[in-house]
Amino acid sequence: MNIEKAIEHVYNKFKKEGGGKNAQYIPALSKVNPKLYAISICTINGDKYDIGDYNTLFAIESTSKVFSLALALEKFGPNYLREKIGDKPSHLPFNSVKAIESLPTHASNSFSNAGAMATTCLSYKNSYKKNHGKFQKVIVDYMSKFAGKQLYVSKEVYNSEFSLADHNFALAYLLKSYSRFDGDVPTCVDVYTRQCSVMVTSQDLSVMAATIANGGINPITNKHVIDNSNIPYIIDQMYKNGLYNESEEFNGEAGVPGKSGVGGAIMLVIPGVMGIGIFSPPLNDYGNSYKGVKTAVMLSNVLNLKKKYVNFS
Repeated sequence: MNIEKAIEHVYNKFKKEGGGKNAQYIPALSKVNPKLYAISICTINGDKYDIGDYNTLFAIESTSKVFSLALALEKFGPNYLREKIGDKPSHLPFNSVKAIESLPTHASNSFSNAGAMATTCLSYKNSYKKNHGKFQKVIVDYMSKFAGKQLYVSKEVYNSEFSLADHNFALAYLLKSYSRFDGDVPTCVDVYTRQCSVMVTSQDLSVMAATIANGGINPITNKHVIDNSNIPYIIDQMYKNGLYNESEEFNGEAGVPGKSGVGGAIMLVIPGVMGIGIFSPPLNDYGNSYKGVKTAVMLSNVLNLKKKYVNFS
């Protein structure tokens, strides 16, 4: 089955399926139309395939963690990230305090909320609150290079999330108490919240994923965005930790590197082949897109993506 027929087949399979519920703890996300659904694919040659609501903007949320990790890797390299932040899978929820306390090193990985904030903070480790606007621009502009277009922060989503950021502040200060968080906590939590509030489409996500799949070169703009030597670390973390404590189950069913976001995004990277962006707001019990996970698994099977990933790696 070719790509165009595959996404049409999968889209029609799940288009009318219900299940899951929008993230209720973030008011701006709870109001998003739960019936929105889109699938986008961008190959490393720059060919695009889209179906559904692929031009609809939504908050990137935790899918942004891939790109804050990429930025930190460009500055410090994999060995530093592995030692400072950690790279181990966790079987606990993405915002778990216990996940920090239970580990001897008090470090987990760059895709848990705590580890993601610490990763973002690495890029601003010697900076202070007065420059937070500059820091926001650094991460948003960097993400924009992956998308091949200028992205922006939604003030509505940011205000909605930051007004309820007490738990993230607690996680950040807990890491700091264990010397696992460099820099100013309020600044970094603020910048982290803003990066999660960046607006994208499923098509944007597919291009961003394809840039990683293409060895760090955006297949649309042909601009070099990230050094190829840092990409294996990103792929490894997506595979091990990209869907939080559903990652192991997802690996068994889909078998490809992915990253989710509570806005309803699922982003897949098939190295040397393509990037995929999926959007459906209702979430399952793990905090991943209910329909998005099902879509990713079926797409992987229909397009034989697991074999392509294994053969490449």
